[in-house]
Amino acid sequence: MSPFYSFMKSIPIWGIALVYIGGNSFGATPSKGEGSPPFAESNPASLIKAITFKNLTGFKYEYPYEEPKGKPWELKEQFDKRVPEHVRKLNGKHISIRGFMLPVETKKDRVTTFLLMVDQASCCFGRVPEPNEWIVVEMLPKDGGPILMDTIIEIDGNLEVEEKWEDGFFVGIYHMNANTIKKIKSVPPYNPNADQK
Repeated sequence: MSPFYSFMKSIPIWGIALVYIGGNSFGATPSKGEGSPPFAESNPASLIKAITFKNLTGFKYEYPYEEPKGKPWELKEQFDKRVPEHVRKLNGKHISIRGFMLPVETKKDRVTTFLLMVDQASCCFGRVPEPNEWIVVEMLPKDGGPILMDTIIEIDGNLEVEEKWEDGFFVGIYHMNANTIKKIKSVPPYNPNADQK
């Protein structure tokens, strides 16, 4: 059993809840008075599309509890019904996105695999995240990246939109190979009524 599989068995989708550390949320409605980043714009100069979790969580994702079986065209048809077109079109795009780090695998004092989550959270109690509220992130640099917990971070890399399974266990729908991680010191107030740009 891989370390990642063992870790994923412990996260809330399988019944173990999360605790809010700070209560910030990207994509879910924030608590009154708290802030999250506004909708971001594409950056033509760098060809990186800046998105928020609002782009990824604005639909009810009914993931299958068992790995789907069938012919490729049947699986694609089922996937297309579960995931809206505007989300599927993000597959393969080089994006940047902000969220909170939950380390999965580390090497010395560096993180190599982590979940980028919509909420600032930690195990044991709290709101159970939806399966489209995290991104499984693998660091491209061999030595990994800095461990930045309890703070807003921004990562960039290629986004993959695909249901993945390990040992028959659902891992996630969003996956990234991240180039960089940086700490975001402050964010402007979040306006839930703002139009997406």
